Amino acid sequence: MPPKKPADPPPEEPPAEGEGEEAPEPVPRTVEEILADFLAAQPGDPDAASAALAAELDIEDPTTDLRNGARLDFFVNTAVFARDAGFSLAQAAYLHAVATAMLEVAADAKMTFDDAEARFQHALVTRAAAASADGRFTVDDIRVVSAHFAANFFAHFKLFAHAFRNEQAVEQHATTLRLETPFAFGKLPEAYTAERWEAKLARDKEAEEAERARLEEEARAAAEEAERVRKEEEEAERIQREEREARRRPKTLDEAVAHAVREKLKLERAALEAEYAAREEQLLTKIAALEAQMKV
Repeated sequence: MPPKKPADPPPEEPPAEGEGEEAPEPVPRTVEEILADFLAAQPGDPDAASAALAAELDIEDPTTDLRNGARLDFFVNTAVFARDAGFSLAQAAYLHAVATAMLEVAADAKMTFDDAEARFQHALVTRAAAASADGRFTVDDIRVVSAHFAANFFAHFKLFAHAFRNEQAVEQHATTLRLETPFAFGKLPEAYTAERWEAKLARDKEAEEAERARLEEEARAAAEEAERVRKEEEEAERIQREEREARRRPKTLDEAVAHAVREKLKLERAALEAEYAAREEQLLTKIAALEAQMKV
C-alpha cells in the first residue's frame, strides 16, 4: 500500500496594510519653516516664540546658560531684522546661516576680526543678484544687511569672541530661607487642670497688682522728691531775698520800720523753729521708749 501524501500546509494570511513596515523617520523641518512659525508668533508673545525657536534649534537652557542665551538673542535679533527689512523667508533663512557662521568664527580662537569680515563679505557677495529672488540680495539689500551686522556683531566682535572662546567661572550659592512657625502644642497630660489654672490666674493677678503698687510707689516718691526740691529752692530764694534786703540800708522812716519788723519776725521764726525741733525730738524719744516697753 503506497504511503499517504502529507497534507499541504495552510496558506499564510497576507500581512495587514502597514504591518511589518518600520515607521518613517520624521522629516526635519527646514529653517524657513522654523522662522515662519517664529515670526508669526513673535508679535503676540515674544517670550514664548523665543522659547519655541530655542527648542527647534536645540539651544538648551537659554535662560540659565549665558552663552546659549546670547546665541538665541543673536538669532532672534537677526530674524526680526529680516522681517522688518521686508526680506523673504528664503533671505531670512540665509541670514540665519550667516549669523550661525559668524558665531562659529567668534568661537574659533584662530580666527581674527579680519577673517570674520572676509567671511561675511564672501557670504554676501556670492548671493548678490540684480533682483531679490531665491534667497538672493540686491546691492541695496547687501548695504542694509552690512549696516545691521556692523552695528550688532562687528562692533562687539571682541565681546562675542571673549564670551564664546572662554569658559566663564560659575559661582553657586545656596540660600536658606528660615520661616517662623508656631510651636507644637504640649501633651495633654502636661496641660493645666482647673485648680492649677485658677491658681495660675491668682498668681498672675497678684503679680500684676504688686507691679502696679510698685509703680505707684515710685511715682509717689518721685512726686515727693520733686516737691521737696521745689520747697528747698523756694526757701533758698527767700533767704537770698531777705539777705539782700538786710544789706540794703533803709532810706526813709517807713523802710526803717519795715526792716526792723522783718528782722524781729526772722528772729522769732528762728526761735520758734528751734523750740519746735526740740519738742519734736523729745516726742520721738518718748515714742521710741514706749515702743521698746511694748515689745518687752
